[in-house]
Amino acid sequence: MNILLGSSSPRRKSILAGLVDGFRVVNPSIDEVPLPGEPPETFATRIAGEKCRAILESCTGGDFPLLIITADTIVTIDGHVMGKPDDFDHAVSMISKLSGRTHQVITAVTLLAAERQEGPHRTLTRHETTGVTFKKLDRDGIVNYLNTIEFRDKAGSYAFQEQGGLIVDGYQGSASNIIGFPLRLFFSMLGELGILDRVLRLKIY
Repeated sequence: MNILLGSSSPRRKSILAGLVDGFRVVNPSIDEVPLPGEPPETFATRIAGEKCRAILESCTGGDFPLLIITADTIVTIDGHVMGKPDDFDHAVSMISKLSGRTHQVITAVTLLAAERQEGPHRTLTRHETTGVTFKKLDRDGIVNYLNTIEFRDKAGSYAFQEQGGLIVDGYQGSASNIIGFPLRLFFSMLGELGILDRVLRLKIY
């Protein structure tokens, strides 16, 4: 089965590389902007699905049998989606809003499995939410943290797996979800599609 990972995230690429023998990375080009009044969960699931459809449209007969994996991770607080920072000052402002509070990290995952180009295609989209509580941080602490990571490609301007102990007080839920690839959800979706043993390198987890 040919596996296409529709993501530019090095974290997702690294995690998937530990699970499967080979896959190809494809970067779908879509407009990742929330619609007016769109709830965070709806936004994340819509974007994951749109990424998958964009990749499917570019596939040829030689790509099948096929599994497409796409995902979208967002940081949300008070019902608002926090995107990626425009610059350093924007990153400082984002983390300042999260300081001393609990926010939610939502990752939506879409899987599409197909044996032939003409179908049928089996598609699942699910999402997982993890609550993350930040320490109370002053500006010096925020600046120090941002100087230790590459924050520009991170939703909410932070990376749980990169010096997270400097800013994170605790979390409730899946740690892999915070990183951007919720593993239990991924395994469950593969099982639901009936392709767990065809995809994963190891048979038992």
